[in-house]
Amino acid sequence: MTFLGKLLSLFGRDTGNSTVKDSQTQFKAPTIASGEPLENTELSPTPPGVFDVTVVGVSFYQEALEKICASRREEGQGLFKDATIVPDDDNPHDAHAVRVEIGGETVGHLSRKNAIVWRSKMISDNHSGMIRCPAKIVWERAYDRAGSYGVWLDLDLTLVDSKPEPNTPQTASVFHNDPDRIEFLVNKLNRFELSNCKAGDTVNLWVAEEAREIFIYRQRAGPGEGKIGVCPDELFKTIRNAPGCDASIASIYEGGCRIACRLISATEMAERLKPFRAEEKKRRQDLKRDLVTPIDYSTIDSDIYKCFISNQTSMCDAIGTWEQFKIIEERIARLCQENNGKYYKAKAKTAKFAIIFDPNAKVYSNVTSLKKMGYKVTTFEKALEYLGLSDLWDCKKMAQHEYEFKKFIYEDTFHKPFPLSKEENE
Repeated sequence: MTFLGKLLSLFGRDTGNSTVKDSQTQFKAPTIASGEPLENTELSPTPPGVFDVTVVGVSFYQEALEKICASRREEGQGLFKDATIVPDDDNPHDAHAVRVEIGGETVGHLSRKNAIVWRSKMISDNHSGMIRCPAKIVWERAYDRAGSYGVWLDLDLTLVDSKPEPNTPQTASVFHNDPDRIEFLVNKLNRFELSNCKAGDTVNLWVAEEAREIFIYRQRAGPGEGKIGVCPDELFKTIRNAPGCDASIASIYEGGCRIACRLISATEMAERLKPFRAEEKKRRQDLKRDLVTPIDYSTIDSDIYKCFISNQTSMCDAIGTWEQFKIIEERIARLCQENNGKYYKAKAKTAKFAIIFDPNAKVYSNVTSLKKMGYKVTTFEKALEYLGLSDLWDCKKMAQHEYEFKKFIYEDTFHKPFPLSKEENE
């Protein structure tokens, strides 16, 4: 997502794309009252429907599936059974988990997203407990070369649209108060997510270009959560073309949810973005200074024998291995001890030298910060050269990696050639 896109998302809309699909199948699974027994009846060999809801975690239940199937079928040949979808409220890992059983045996769970949608349907249907749906078991090698059982469900996960609010003359899903204000009913309403909201709460609108839909998310939701529903189709162009919008929940009622949306003008959006643009300008200036300002490292002296290695991150094949690093660390510790000093495993007040390891951290701001803490500062390569350990590490390759990193970041950010040569960077 671009920086401007991130800023726009702060005001209730996002220019990013999403390919999330809500509608998965047209099969309507029959429901049963909580506590009533289920018949363990095998379905017909070729039941109608679309088996496109995957059961996850089946790798933990292969013995149960082996028992259910009695023997393995040829790859691609499905065995159809009657599955039970059970709310797993006592699950220690996820209070919203939904368990899948076949013949009384647990065979897996719905994915987190599908579990939330399923619970929403149960709220909409004023139903609690379990439901029954067709299941397809197949022996396949998609995830395990040796082969394993997979389970798919023909389960209706479509969500209903909001109905008009009771005791109001409004019948359409969209209505305008004035040119800049729109109110609309939520389609594909997720009542489970809505249960975390109240009237007046701010919501975010996400423009999904590929799906040509606008998704509605509640605030303060975790990753992959919080989707309340979608805006009516007729609002797609209006909201997508607006510079921004402020949206909130106008009302929640038994039949659905109504959203109030105020479109933001280009002038107002420009004013809102001013502080963020200023912050971005400063960030770019600081980054440019970090990448092109020559660094004045400290002259190495006997204080090097009281040192620690800072920024011990970003190990990769381009610079070396942790095994090599450990050998060098042990040698540095021994040399420090032999010279009446001490090697510190981490930053310490009594240390004299900070040796920067990470090539990405060899920048002006980091060196300046370490110096302000009272340390002399040098690079990993310079320290190895002084200590006579250069033969244990490919210092030229490490320096090349540092240069290429800075060059890439600079040219990718500023779209200009990197002004420093490799020699100038060193």
